Amino acid sequence: MSPTTTTPTRAILASEPEPQAHIPGSNWTIENIIVPTTLKDGELLVEMVASGICHTDLLITSIPRHPSYPLHYPRVAGHEGAGYIKAIGPNSIKKDLAVGDPVLLSYYSCMDCVTCKLGRPNHCPNFGYNVIGQSDAFKSADGSDDIAGSFFGQSSFANLSVVKESSVVSAKNLIETPSELKLFAPLGCGLQTGAGSVLKIAKAGKGNSVMVSGLGGVGLAAIMAAKIAGCHEIIGVDINASRVGRCEEFGATKALNTKDSTNLAASLKEVANDGRGPDIFIDTTGVSAVQRAAYAALANGGTLVLVGASPDPVQKLEIDIRDIMTRCVKVVGCIMGDSNPGVFIPELVKYYREGRFPIDRMTTFYKAEDFKTALHDMHSGETIKAVLKW
Repeated sequence: MSPTTTTPTRAILASEPEPQAHIPGSNWTIENIIVPTTLKDGELLVEMVASGICHTDLLITSIPRHPSYPLHYPRVAGHEGAGYIKAIGPNSIKKDLAVGDPVLLSYYSCMDCVTCKLGRPNHCPNFGYNVIGQSDAFKSADGSDDIAGSFFGQSSFANLSVVKESSVVSAKNLIETPSELKLFAPLGCGLQTGAGSVLKIAKAGKGNSVMVSGLGGVGLAAIMAAKIAGCHEIIGVDINASRVGRCEEFGATKALNTKDSTNLAASLKEVANDGRGPDIFIDTTGVSAVQRAAYAALANGGTLVLVGASPDPVQKLEIDIRDIMTRCVKVVGCIMGDSNPGVFIPELVKYYREGRFPIDRMTTFYKAEDFKTALHDMHSGETIKAVLKW
């Protein structure tokens, strides 16, 4: 290819948000841009057919420039992509990939550090690249301005995108129909994160009471995983009545609407383990008040898994050391469900085929240009998991 090879594409662009009173997604527009298609080592050109909308897309594009997050704007987000390989750059390590192959896209890792080689790519020291990306991954339609991308090594909110090979999971032996490639797109982040929080981080089992706050795609993936693990009690928690009403459909044994709760910690504690509190609490909301209440509600010896985060770059959870020692509780962070996508995504597909991970029942498809409708439906609770089709 020529060093100046470029190709036009459509993409959802996020402009820099206003510092105050920003509405997540309100700074998104769909535009024609240019993708440089001269591939470097370890890069692939992928034509997207679908991309899930994840809370992280909204979170990161809601953060103004800040020393803790040196983000570039405008930028192309999207990190639950699915598509077909159009070209492969030089010196690819994944020799099983070929032009025309269907692929699912997940997160970036360096593939060369100790933790990557140990099969723990989510602990890669270079994981920050997933959020910061590349400042000049795309160009404006006239070629004059840089547009940031390579979000999670993929920026799948573009119809055509240059993708890092570490983000690629071959789907040749995973999908049975083209429509399944679109359905499986969210496995790259939200669904493997929710499922992994239960199966890999908390290592839930039959004797556990599991509580999950926030019943979007991540939370319901955690609910389904708790059922797969055989947990004796699975409690879904939310303030959205429609989501609370559906969580038992996905494996919850109890549902709790905390919208009108005056003492959240007490409300959470009293419904789990006969009033002792949950053994495992998965928080996907990122709301500080929920996280504090979840910690207080834990049963002795329990584990709080923090999956969600707020746009606040200095969000904190203050814990009394004597309390954590006396109750022997644990607070654990969760990035990507502690999963290796190349291993865990095929496991989740297997659970889906067995009828134990029914993601089709919570997925709604939208045309990419209808992303505003998708965001509205997600916020209202009408849609659990929105997937954009290109």
